[in-house]
Amino acid sequence: MNPKSFVKSLFCVFLTVFSTLQVCAQSLLDKRVNDLVNAMTTQEKIDQLINSSFGETPINKRLGIPGFVMDDGPHGVRFASGNQNGYKATAFPTGIAMAATWDEDTAIKVGEAMGLEFWAFNRNVLLGPCIDICRDPRGGRSAESGGEDPYLSGHIGKSVVIGIQKNPVIATVKHFMGESKQVNRRSMDVLATNRWLMDFSGYNFRTVIQEAGVMCVMGSYNKLNGDKVCESYESLTTNLKECWGFPFFVVSDWDAIWDSQKAIKAGTDICMGSNKYTTDLPVMAVSEAVTNADIEKAAKRVLRTKILSGMIDYFPYGNALYAKTDEINLINKLAAQKSIILLKNEKKVDGAAILPLKKTGIKIALIGPNATANNLNCFGSSGTCPPYSVSVKEGLEAKIGANNILYSIGCDINSNSKTGFDAAKTIAATADVVIFAGGLDATQEGEGYDTGIDRKSGSIALPGQQQLLIQQLAAVNPNIVVVIQSGGVCGLNYCLPNIKGLVYSFYAAQEAGIAIANVLFGDYNPAGRMPVSMVKQDTDLPSWDEDTFRRFTDNFDGGYRWLDEKNITPDFAFGFGLSYTTFSYSNLFVSPATIAGQPITVSVDVTNTGSTAGEEVSQLYISSPSTQEVWMPKKQLRGFKRTALQVGETKTITFQLTADDFYYWTGLQYNAQSGKFTLRVGGSSDNLPLSKEVVLNDGEKKPDFKITQIYTMPRYPLEGQPVSFYALVKNQGNAANLVSSPYKIDYKINGVKVASSDNRTTIISPGQVQLISSTGIWTSSHIGKTTLAGEVAFNLGASEEWDATNNTFARTYEVFDPQVNNK
Repeated sequence: MNPKSFVKSLFCVFLTVFSTLQVCAQSLLDKRVNDLVNAMTTQEKIDQLINSSFGETPINKRLGIPGFVMDDGPHGVRFASGNQNGYKATAFPTGIAMAATWDEDTAIKVGEAMGLEFWAFNRNVLLGPCIDICRDPRGGRSAESGGEDPYLSGHIGKSVVIGIQKNPVIATVKHFMGESKQVNRRSMDVLATNRWLMDFSGYNFRTVIQEAGVMCVMGSYNKLNGDKVCESYESLTTNLKECWGFPFFVVSDWDAIWDSQKAIKAGTDICMGSNKYTTDLPVMAVSEAVTNADIEKAAKRVLRTKILSGMIDYFPYGNALYAKTDEINLINKLAAQKSIILLKNEKKVDGAAILPLKKTGIKIALIGPNATANNLNCFGSSGTCPPYSVSVKEGLEAKIGANNILYSIGCDINSNSKTGFDAAKTIAATADVVIFAGGLDATQEGEGYDTGIDRKSGSIALPGQQQLLIQQLAAVNPNIVVVIQSGGVCGLNYCLPNIKGLVYSFYAAQEAGIAIANVLFGDYNPAGRMPVSMVKQDTDLPSWDEDTFRRFTDNFDGGYRWLDEKNITPDFAFGFGLSYTTFSYSNLFVSPATIAGQPITVSVDVTNTGSTAGEEVSQLYISSPSTQEVWMPKKQLRGFKRTALQVGETKTITFQLTADDFYYWTGLQYNAQSGKFTLRVGGSSDNLPLSKEVVLNDGEKKPDFKITQIYTMPRYPLEGQPVSFYALVKNQGNAANLVSSPYKIDYKINGVKVASSDNRTTIISPGQVQLISSTGIWTSSHIGKTTLAGEVAFNLGASEEWDATNNTFARTYEVFDPQVNNK
């Protein structure tokens, strides 16, 4: 460990230990965890940390502690051909498709539907979402990623986690951190400064951990600055658990641990995919190569999670899934539709835009290798087997009938063959409109095992003969619409000038064909936005050579940060997307602020100026001062909202900025940057028509507390059971709270105070969360669903923090009837 890292580690350890000393004596949760651990033999403690099968951990029958039942994946239950009632699991849109929605509300709904299905299949740990940054579209798992921007990835991932954990299911955010290129993925040594990891590569993870209260983090395969991530104390303990405050457990990716001693001491709590812990820990415990304290620390994190997730107490087995299948299908179709991006919509000879298509009096030539493909995805552990899936051809036929569609494959996904060109051009010449359906599939990109590979062609360009065929089709019929389905974005620079209509669908799973058809025929007005940049050529990206690619700080994590720094203009920018209507922006307002860390309100009016109802995705970017000491990107996304607008309607869109939005890592803690900032608002990263400058000076520093989640023990109380409360409190200000300024948290059920955390002095650093326990208990009553709320406040008043208006959190809570629900 280098000297700076050592000093940072000591600083974070001091704050964590100081806070822990204040909490433990009052925590009923910690007492219960300690009692369980004290009742265990050494082997029973180790059993909490090992696997008993591919996706399960052991059950402790003696103490009544269930094991985990884990399953991929981020897009639906992987190993689920049908449960006891014959129900087959849904294939939901891939991670990058969810990022393309730019819609947090929809992401919550999808997460909740996925969590419900995992619950129905008796899984209690969902191995997703995947929020990896798509640093290069040639990466084999780009489909699973959250796009190229850590803010977008983090906030969509946060929303999916919130939805998942509304059910009795633990979400797992992955892969922490550095997962990207699949070649040599188990030993590639990613190089990045700690500031880069804390501010950029890790921003998405910090967001999901702190804003959603995710209960599991998966360590990635790669090395990071010389250590395997699953064996990196600095990554898993200093950064994740101490500086960020993550209170739950870390699981290894499957067979990602090489050295059990390093892994358990670093903070990997559960070993999956190998027997390393199973065979090594008992021997190491005897030899004291691993101490009892090492084992107990990991076991306590696992037990804390099992208790607060509801696994150990009364657990509501059985659910209303089978009454909700239609609802889940509607949510899934909505998400697929919201992910579709309209990139180009030029006029035909008659002056009308080529899209949307008319449904009558039209003959369509459907051509391309993905025309009949369904449930497309990259190869790997995120694969699904849904009850049905709809291809583009089936979606179009459902709209206008099979008799109105001429079909020819034309070419393969990726080969040199042109044998299908003539047949394709023949039908294209006789049609009113040509639709070319191409892109990628699981043979072209995937996770790095078995047949999984990074982009097979090695290029961002649409592979094989697809672009050439598009050119030749356009020559015989200029009315051509191209529909691309892929995980990593495909470049189209060669054929783009001859495309009149371009629709992009990142793998949208089983409903893709319906969603694409709805957009093509105008039954759904598209509003998806690019979660990545589509560059013109390979040389516009950082080098794909491993030794260069792995240097994340030097490559700015790719994406628009790299393009902006190198002054490269892509074909389609991050955040870009068209609609069948138009929008205008006006009346940008920025609240007065002069001190770094002071909250800022930004609002803007958005008007639908077109002739049809639609949705606009309003985006806020910050351009920060950049110096040799504190480098900053030319711009960073710091807010987005997807808003529905009727024709002529105007809505005011509001963004709230806190110190967190201006953070940079000093080496010891987060600080809010000072200087001159430009706030820009618009509909795409390259179309930000309104801007205002703000000058923020160094001055008074304050904390800014907010509750991001409330857990209870037990999670699912039976009427009459005592309940204790645990608030996850985040400090999004630019100063830690003072011990001399205590705070309290009040817990309310249906507006009535039932417990509190009084006179708390637990220190919460900027950019950190702490799990704060209640000092009292509530005897549960009110059978049925209620509202559980918490409010944090400083005893000395609102002036102790930057903003006291954001201190309340509420969620649905349920008390069960003990006469009906016997475990």
